Amino acid sequence: MTVKIHLPTESDNVRIEMLPLIDVVFCILTFFILAAVSLTRQQAITLNLPQASTSQAQSQKMLVVSIDPAGQLFVDKDPVDRSELYQRLATYLKTNPQGMVILRASQVVSYNEVIQVLDLLRSLGGNRVALATQPVEQPVLSTETRPTPLPSPPANDQPIPANP
Repeated sequence: MTVKIHLPTESDNVRIEMLPLIDVVFCILTFFILAAVSLTRQQAITLNLPQASTSQAQSQKMLVVSIDPAGQLFVDKDPVDRSELYQRLATYLKTNPQGMVILRASQVVSYNEVIQVLDLLRSLGGNRVALATQPVEQPVLSTETRPTPLPSPPANDQPIPANP
């Protein structure tokens, strides 16, 4: 007579735990979101422009040359060196003889660096240049109507006026 004994094996108790898997997936998702956000922030050039009360927005096709606080040159958000800047300006002025060049320089950039870019532009025959500024922030005037203060109560010895 044979007796069958059923012993539990490891394969009977194998389960895939979902909670640790979900944690790992969320960590990976968070990593990719943060990586995408940091890459988009690197595309903008942060400059602290000087302010002018008479500045106006321009609406025509222009070439934007920027100088960041470290002195790095950019042409339309592309980093360039001085020789590359010369080539880009020459090409732009050939195709757009009346084109305007906007020079965006940070407040902390030395005057000498701005003059070097202006001299380079002048040597190429560029005479239409604008210096980018930020408008001066004006205090916002409130258009709200303020409640009229109530008249002070009459003194004890004065009669109360009748309402009209």
